Amino acid sequence: MEAIDHPVSRYAADVVEGKEVAGELVRLACERHLLDLETAGDRGWVFDCRKADQVLNFAGMLQHTVGPKAGEPLTLQPWQMFRHGSVFGWRHAETGLRRFRSTYHQVGKKNGKTTDTAVPMLFTQLFDGEAAPQGYCAATTRDQAGLLFKEMKRMIRGSSVLSNPSFFKVWQSSIEAPRTSGSISCLSRDGNSADGINPHFAARDEVHRWTDRELAEIVVNSMLARSQPIDWAITTAGADRASICGELREYSEKVLRGDVVDDRLFAYVAEPPEAADPGDPTTWRMGNPNLGVAFKEEDFARIYEKASVIQGEMPNFRRLHLNLWTEGAQTWIARDIWDRGLAAAPFPIEKLYGRKAWVAMDLSRTTDTTGIVLAVPVDGVIYLVAFCFLPEGPKGFIVRAQTENRAYVDWRDRGYLEVHRGGAIDEDQVIERMKWLRARFDIQEVVYDRWGMKYVAGELEKLRFPMLEHGQGYAGMSAPTKRFEECVMKGRIRHGGNPVLAHQLGNVMLDQDAAENVKPNKKKSKGRIDVAVAAIMALGRAEVGEEKRKARDILIV
Repeated sequence: MEAIDHPVSRYAADVVEGKEVAGELVRLACERHLLDLETAGDRGWVFDCRKADQVLNFAGMLQHTVGPKAGEPLTLQPWQMFRHGSVFGWRHAETGLRRFRSTYHQVGKKNGKTTDTAVPMLFTQLFDGEAAPQGYCAATTRDQAGLLFKEMKRMIRGSSVLSNPSFFKVWQSSIEAPRTSGSISCLSRDGNSADGINPHFAARDEVHRWTDRELAEIVVNSMLARSQPIDWAITTAGADRASICGELREYSEKVLRGDVVDDRLFAYVAEPPEAADPGDPTTWRMGNPNLGVAFKEEDFARIYEKASVIQGEMPNFRRLHLNLWTEGAQTWIARDIWDRGLAAAPFPIEKLYGRKAWVAMDLSRTTDTTGIVLAVPVDGVIYLVAFCFLPEGPKGFIVRAQTENRAYVDWRDRGYLEVHRGGAIDEDQVIERMKWLRARFDIQEVVYDRWGMKYVAGELEKLRFPMLEHGQGYAGMSAPTKRFEECVMKGRIRHGGNPVLAHQLGNVMLDQDAAENVKPNKKKSKGRIDVAVAAIMALGRAEVGEEKRKARDILIV
């Protein structure tokens, strides 16, 4: 069988072609698979249909153990085949070892994610060729860890093949695999110690509940001695993105969008758009790929009807059943809106040389990022060219990236982040960048907030840059922020897919006063937003400049 004809690829194609209902991040995962079939060979990866079939066929040896399907064979649905087949099918061309070591699976409640996790857990005990494979059901509490463990015990006992003692022996607190000297047990902070573990497969259940970073790091780091371990993180959406699970979710999105290149991570995030109608069955299916299989649509409708009447239940409905994160503040501009149409299409900056440009600067002097953004109007479209500067920090750039944001390294290597030596922004380097820009663009204005800009603004004025103060309170930011929103909604912005700008825009939270004036709030925002603020200011001034130009043209006519 050709890889493109495999059930994994057929599901991916159905999603991409719109035959299978799915949210944007699932679509991106499918596009990634199909693209990798064409290009991953250059990086040493191949999709092995036989290896994918092995785990899918193994699932047929198991059966449901609870609910109305108890006693029936476990039949993987196309979305489950895609996940399992992808993780086990992608291999290194020379060694034959698995490509994916880390996985993140986020789907709505009651979609069978705990049940289908038993498939790879039991499979890796028997058929990976690993000596003494250790499997762990890991969770924050013994009770949560025990849910998956008990499910696997029931599945083994219900299988005429696997219940043979030569395959598995089931004990109260462990499962043994005599043929491979393997074992499966529970792991939690309030249970047995995590010291000395050497996992080959670790299932981390309901990761949105994990608050113990030490336990998470022990589980992941203790896998290093294994040749092809799997960290299988499963969860429903959480309520705090500033968490272990939130970090996994954000990193998964970066990988799926191509902002960060990580060939070792597989992610399946079944989310509808944040603004989707919560009463639309299409929205339900995006967060619940097993809708109609694990539970009926009419049952789901009753849950929604109750939540729509009792508004206090709507946040839990959105989180548990739509699989949407429900932290109190919502992102200002959703990423799918920001990237839609031609907005993220790459463009050569050289094509803009010589054109009128409005520049905004948001300067920091210590640990924050500094942003310079040019807004270049062309035939009704605003091109944004963003530059971001970051001090390496007292312990060096790599330590800072590992501590704060692993994407820093990728952004630097791809030319989207300029790193300054030391613990503060090198203001002279910022000035040199401004000189570079003036040599290539017809700069109309350089707008800035006066805080922290005394030296830079003074030096640029000496160099005869057209400097203009721009406050960042309601008076200065409300109009440009609303203009920015309007341009995004009308598809008038081209940002070229700059990942730093996209990341910081996704961090923005807005304040609004009684008169409905708005402004970004740096303290409330989820992370640094300096580049995003500069983009708002630059676009706002470019729009004003274009309106003045058009008014002059009318007067001349």
